[in-house]
Amino acid sequence: MIGKLPERLLLVAHSARMLAQSAARAGLRTVTLDMFADEDTRHHAERCRAIPVTEQGFDEDALLAAADQLAPAGSGTGLIYGGGIDSRPGLLQQLARGRILLGNSPDALRRIKTPRAFFKLLDELDIPYPRTRFSPPESPAGWLVKSGCREGGKGVRFCAKNCPAGADHYYQRRMEGEALSALFLADGENARIIGFNTQWTANHDPDQPFLFAGAVNRAELGGSQRAQIEQYSGRLTRAAGLIGLNSLDFMPDGNLCRVLEINPRPSATLALYDPDYAKGLLFEHIAACRGELSAHTTPRGLVRAFRIVYAPRAIVISERLAWPRWCADRPSAGTAIRAGEPLCTVQAEGEDRRETEALLKTRETEIQVCLGLLP
Repeated sequence: MIGKLPERLLLVAHSARMLAQSAARAGLRTVTLDMFADEDTRHHAERCRAIPVTEQGFDEDALLAAADQLAPAGSGTGLIYGGGIDSRPGLLQQLARGRILLGNSPDALRRIKTPRAFFKLLDELDIPYPRTRFSPPESPAGWLVKSGCREGGKGVRFCAKNCPAGADHYYQRRMEGEALSALFLADGENARIIGFNTQWTANHDPDQPFLFAGAVNRAELGGSQRAQIEQYSGRLTRAAGLIGLNSLDFMPDGNLCRVLEINPRPSATLALYDPDYAKGLLFEHIAACRGELSAHTTPRGLVRAFRIVYAPRAIVISERLAWPRWCADRPSAGTAIRAGEPLCTVQAEGEDRRETEALLKTRETEIQVCLGLLP
């Protein structure tokens, strides 16, 4: 038993909707701080606020001020973070003061999210990864430039001649094939795989060719490849002291799997498995952070998938719009969305992967028609 739960949870992420939705399944009171404060987040959270962002991500002063106002330190408040915080350990350290941190520590983030430290760790643990270097290659063909301070594919681009990179950037050989991930729970010593996923990228912005656009809870992997990822997640858990929900990104290279990165916090793929847990996966995350990995839950076998719909042009959400039930992250009426920004998320589930993905595509088109973005 995980004992007494925090009186309330402060959830901080670029998008906190999935965290708030999962927490609500366990009857947990939540305050959310994210970029959107959309209709779904407002429905599941006790209080929420949209935080302005800068080139570096969240406006630090605005975020800390909102946290102090809505979920003051020293009030029995637990802190769970998602995307947008794990690449900023210093900011996490400030948020965690006087609050109960339920997730990986700032020191763990520094080891996992600092490229030189991370690839050194992979070498020490004998975990394969694509060819990586920290100085520009002589020929840019076949190389990518990646940022250790970005996530969701935002900091990945094709390498070009004389392509400059900052101190947090690195160069990695491009691999062909699908990008996959494994969602897993960890207690600092042991890791348990929740599921394997295929990830998709958006295609609307040539400057961000690898921008994350969704996932399905299926992956074409053999038994030996799955066993490799289980071993890698276990080694990384013990070496870095990982706790709670984490996500390991990787790509197959023949029978070998090469690791790309770790997202050391609950990832978007949480939504693909949350319905399989009576109290939601965030409850399991809290238990794992306290050293308790629950007995393995057998998923119901449903194919689940989601896709982020990006606005092809600027749009203001109409008050007359009736959102379909399979839409999530729904902006409030009157919200102005710029071209290229996330518009909403469409979801689908079924017994067959091909049919589920086809349904997802149909729904993506349907919502764009409803919004007047397609004829």
